This record gives sequence, structure tokens and C-alpha cells, in this order.
Amino acid sequence: METNKVKVRNSYAYILEGKNSCDTLPVEEEDLIENADGILDCPLDSVLRKNKLSLSDLNDMKTTKLLFVKLDENKTIILNTISLNVNI
Repeated sequence: METNKVKVRNSYAYILEGKNSCDTLPVEEEDLIENADGILDCPLDSVLRKNKLSLSDLNDMKTTKLLFVKLDENKTIILNTISLNVNI
């Protein structure tokens, strides 16, 4: 008997890393964009808005790093890293 394998879709998320916390915000497929270099990206502001957050909330949460990741079965692949610990 032949069985058909079902391909599991990849999912994407932003991981918010802070000094004492780590939160994950899911990214909806419709928010993914491919830039001119063919690299997959997602605007952070739309993900924050859908999760009822703002950039000032990230500051309040003491977020130091944002990771845009691809969740692929048993592994997490980092696609982009944004460091927020910039002294102004």
C-alpha cells in the first residue's frame, strides 16, 4: 500500500529576547515579503501591531534582540537578527 507524505508547511516568527525573558510572536504567511535580493523578510511593525504591541512596549519589556526565524519541523533557522541594545 502506498502512503502519501504530507509536507508540513514552514512557519515563521519573531523571537523577542530580553535580559530575563524570551517571547515568540507568530508571523502570518500574508505578512511575508521577498525583497529585491530574494531574501524572505517580514515587517516588524505589522507583527507588533497584530500582537497589540509597539516599539515602546519592546523597550518596556527590555528586549535586547529580535530574531526573525523559520520554524522547520525540529529546528529553528535564524533568518535575520536585529540588535536593540544600541546606546543613544
